[in-house]
Amino acid sequence: MSLFGKKSERKAGGALVLYTTKHGATQRYAERIAQPLDALVKDAAYGSLERAKTYDAIVLGCPVYMGKIKGLDFFADHVKDLTDKRLVLFTCGLYDPAQVDVRAKLEGQLAEKLGDALGHISVFHLRGSLRWQSLGLAERLLMKALVADMKKKPEAQRSETERLMIETEGGSLDFSDEADIASIVHAARFGKEADR
Repeated sequence: MSLFGKKSERKAGGALVLYTTKHGATQRYAERIAQPLDALVKDAAYGSLERAKTYDAIVLGCPVYMGKIKGLDFFADHVKDLTDKRLVLFTCGLYDPAQVDVRAKLEGQLAEKLGDALGHISVFHLRGSLRWQSLGLAERLLMKALVADMKKKPEAQRSETERLMIETEGGSLDFSDEADIASIVHAARFGKEADR
């Protein structure tokens, strides 16, 4: 069920918003993006080339989990057959994509997975959230080890995200911002050329 109510199949045209999510942040963004577009929003497993071809715009949301972008397969497999569509990709991760090293890692992964096809896609990097209570046991242990490593760093060398992760250990941390979706909605409506 979407935050905005259950959506049924759309007629040909319009927008399709697909997402992969680990703990829900990417799905929440996808649902918010879908609302102003009056788009169908579905888990990426729903995506198929035949379905995608009936839409004018396809938005794909991918979580960044432990530094790796997950869920790129739909575009990696089909982007060459969808170049006549308005294609939009957004990532959702905890670390700040405004940091040069974070952005470089994300862009490197996208270039490796999508190659030249990346030129047909409007790309956006959003910040997500961390809710310790939603983590499984193995993830919680991994996060505890990560935070322990962060605590060993001299304070001056910690990023803002690391500082906040230490402060909120065991609780919640949310960087998601409603304002971030406006550019994604614009790209879905008007395409990559509108970004320039």
